[in-house]
Amino acid sequence: MSFKNFGIQVVLRLLLITIGLFGLLYYSYIELNYIRIFFIGVFIVIVVTELFYYINRTNKDTSNFLQAIIHNDFTIKYSSENKGGSFRHLYQTFNKVNDKFIEVSQKEATEYQYLNTLIHQLKVGIISFDDKGRIGLANESIKDLLDKEELINLESIKKVNSDLFDTLKKLESGQSEVLKVTLRNKVYQLAINASIFKLRQRNYKLISVQDIRGELDENEMGAWQKLIRVLTHEIMNSVAPITSLSGTLNTMVTRSQNSGNPLSSSELSSLHDGLDAIENRSDGLMNFTQAYRSLTRIPLPNIKATEGKLYFQRIISLFTPTLTGTSIQFNEQLPDHEFELNIDPDLMEQVFINLLKNAKEAILNNKSNEGQIDLFVDCSGRGEGECTITIKDNGGGIPEDIREKIFIPFYTTKEQGSGVGLSLVRQIIQLHKAEILLEVDDQEGTTEFRIML
Repeated sequence: MSFKNFGIQVVLRLLLITIGLFGLLYYSYIELNYIRIFFIGVFIVIVVTELFYYINRTNKDTSNFLQAIIHNDFTIKYSSENKGGSFRHLYQTFNKVNDKFIEVSQKEATEYQYLNTLIHQLKVGIISFDDKGRIGLANESIKDLLDKEELINLESIKKVNSDLFDTLKKLESGQSEVLKVTLRNKVYQLAINASIFKLRQRNYKLISVQDIRGELDENEMGAWQKLIRVLTHEIMNSVAPITSLSGTLNTMVTRSQNSGNPLSSSELSSLHDGLDAIENRSDGLMNFTQAYRSLTRIPLPNIKATEGKLYFQRIISLFTPTLTGTSIQFNEQLPDHEFELNIDPDLMEQVFINLLKNAKEAILNNKSNEGQIDLFVDCSGRGEGECTITIKDNGGGIPEDIREKIFIPFYTTKEQGSGVGLSLVRQIIQLHKAEILLEVDDQEGTTEFRIML
């Protein structure tokens, strides 16, 4: 049969089967003939079988197409020759679907190659692994850092450095840590960041590892230079007049001794004033040294759960009496519910009292008639033991050119200030692994310190 239309061929076979059935009935009931019944029956079986296989060949093509998609094999081409117009459209659609899959696969392969090349070119170490510690990705930077040609699982990292292994395992999504490790007899300061993503129903942890030793050394050198400049300035301010004045007094006494004449009353008065000035400047230098020691000897915080309401009520009780005799209005707002703070109560008390004291002095120095200090504590929308404490005043704000300097040790704009207070505040907050933010509104003349515990 050479018909090109699949439908015609199927109808023709069904027609032959129908004619055979009529012949079978005719020779069975009207003109009984067993030989013809036998041959007609064989004919019907042959036609039915051939029809089955003919249809099955087309179904097999569809099944093969679907199997090829399942196994990502898009190289098969389907021919509609001798199958009629309807199947020509079907097989052309098969080929178009294959072509589309090939295009998508090539695009994905290109993007994967691009990303893979990009990741391997990064100077930051990148590594990803699943819940069982099997490493799926490790770029050249992390391999060079660990001196490993291949990384199969985390156990291979544990053999290199157990501290690094423990850090990679414990870091949760969004967390970061700076770790000091020794690799190949060389010390590294590693900034490690983690994130977690899900791919094909499996969780993966993506880690970035960067050696920041150079940046830390540079920042440390800058900090030392800044500190040395401040120390030199303060010491010279005290030593220079002492040296000059002591030289003048020494000349006065030497001249008196050489001449044999005792010092006159005016000279004795000058000598007394000079020695008094030297003593005052020496006391100032000693106070400066004590302030420096207070910055370098902050104890490690003894962090513990502290009942928040009682704690801030104590802070308020300590600060409120200092406003006596002023027109400053002090407002406080604490959460209605009970809450806890994970802090060192004594160290953090220094922080809050210092900031409140600075707010009061800013208002008094600004000679404001409507001074106001606000203390707000907000523990909503954050984790347990985490709160935001805001101390705000309307003392005229802080000039923009000095905002970045206020936390520098010994920097001060006050005549009698030591420049230690805010530096001490920031150090204590950093020891609590908390954060302090400064916000100034020039139009309103307000200064706001926000501490996020």
